Amino acid sequence: HILLMSLPVERHSQLSSRKKRQTTTEEICSDKSESCCVRRLYIDFRKDLGWKWIHEPTGYFANYCIGPCTYIWNTENKYSQVLALYKHHNPGASAQPCCVPQVLEPLPIIYYVGRQHKVEQLS
Repeated sequence: HILLMSLPVERHSQLSSRKKRQTTTEEICSDKSESCCVRRLYIDFRKDLGWKWIHEPTGYFANYCIGPCTYIWNTENKYSQVLALYKHHNPGASAQPCCVPQVLEPLPIIYYVGRQHKVEQLS
């Protein structure tokens, strides 16, 4: 099983005093959002995935990014830059860059094997 967790912007800024340069500001999506924003998504392991083997936590905020990037050069990823340039020169093309999480962290979980608890990090 693979789980990735993206932290909300406010949580990430509390964890580190080092800041990464950004050309855009991440925001929680609203009904009128037209550019990249964070859509909140809570996943309950038992209800949503049927994973009864995880004891703690019962779920987590997976969140995900949605929306197009507003600037061609707003990413360090060359793949996204080339895709953005392609989209710029071919406006009718379906391929286009989308925003992505800046921070992904492993999620510590507790589960039991028999009567023995195990702690692992899902990443």
